[in-house]
Amino acid sequence: MKKVPTCLIIDDPAPTISVFYEHAPTPYTDDGRLILPTYPNSFLFKFCDVIEKHGIKGKFSVVPMPGNKGDIISGIEGVSREDLDEWLNTVKERIVPNFTIGPEMLTHHKAVNLADGSAYEMNEHEWSKTQDRNTLAPYIAKALQIVNDAGFEAIGATSPWYFGLEVEDEYYAAMSQAVYDVTGSKNAWVFLRPLRGVPNAKPWVELEEGGRTLVAIPPTTNDAMWQTIHCTETSDEYVSRVADQLITADGKSGQYIQVLETGGYPILITHWQSLFSNGLETGIRVLDEIGRRINEHCADRVEWMDFKQIMEMVIADKKAYPKPDFVFGKL
Repeated sequence: MKKVPTCLIIDDPAPTISVFYEHAPTPYTDDGRLILPTYPNSFLFKFCDVIEKHGIKGKFSVVPMPGNKGDIISGIEGVSREDLDEWLNTVKERIVPNFTIGPEMLTHHKAVNLADGSAYEMNEHEWSKTQDRNTLAPYIAKALQIVNDAGFEAIGATSPWYFGLEVEDEYYAAMSQAVYDVTGSKNAWVFLRPLRGVPNAKPWVELEEGGRTLVAIPPTTNDAMWQTIHCTETSDEYVSRVADQLITADGKSGQYIQVLETGGYPILITHWQSLFSNGLETGIRVLDEIGRRINEHCADRVEWMDFKQIMEMVIADKKAYPKPDFVFGKL
């Protein structure tokens, strides 16, 4: 049996700063606790332990200017240089071998005026709604440049929220152009839309323009770990129940298995705040259990890949990955 790709999308990471805290609609979790504004580097180390333990691969965002508090090159307000460098070096040494790195635009908070670096009042998604490729391309290029200057290879990007959705064609053209302008790569990836609850859910060739190719890679499952942000339950039974939503202990059901059985690629997604669980780190334990279950029950059916590997696989056989008709339907 030919194995199919599987991977894990991690959204919203940044050194120490919680971009979730910065843009959350209220400063409280759903159960009334204050949302913590920062993550210790020890949390990053635990994540590295889990992905190394299970051979997990995928995509890991690095927000270049988290929360409009500076940037990962020059420094971030409230983050020591020592902690910033430790975070960046850890990502390079322990995450990059298995994960493709890319920005999640500049701030995942308020949009930036590129002319002077000041913040607009609107967030990046709101700003993107009225833009075209001529304004989106330099914005994306700025994000890519910072991440590449920090020592990573970034040939794609993740939309914060649904950045670019209302001007989708312009956004994709801008993404392809920005990647080429910054890195010289004619191949790029993008993550904007999810693709869930449909058969044969796979990545697709989104754009071919000017000799360049853009591959859209969607999550095909939900972020089951998100609920741990708003819950103080930490028992082993709770961890198992959350993991069950994606893959049950016997490996027979859950969203992950449903995607496999309907001919799709099981692409998991979670968020940095979902794994942190507002300091309880319950989500990391759920991820550990999910990784264990996948490798126990699905090792003969799936192969862990990072985004770049998936992008290259799609480009090598473009006709097998057409844009699905239902992409433009309900998110």
